[in-house]
Amino acid sequence: MICARCDEQIKGEPLKVAVETGSGVSSTIYICPTPCPPSRQQRYPVK
Repeated sequence: MICARCDEQIKGEPLKVAVETGSGVSSTIYICPTPCPPSRQQRYPVK
């Protein structure tokens, strides 16, 4: 399974996070159980 935060393979038991949208619909994403840095694609461009 791939972590939604760092975009790497999850090692161990993933954490389930329910994300709510403005329309009242929620989806579940999976992230690493240990702190991980965000992937380069999720960061703002440096000027």
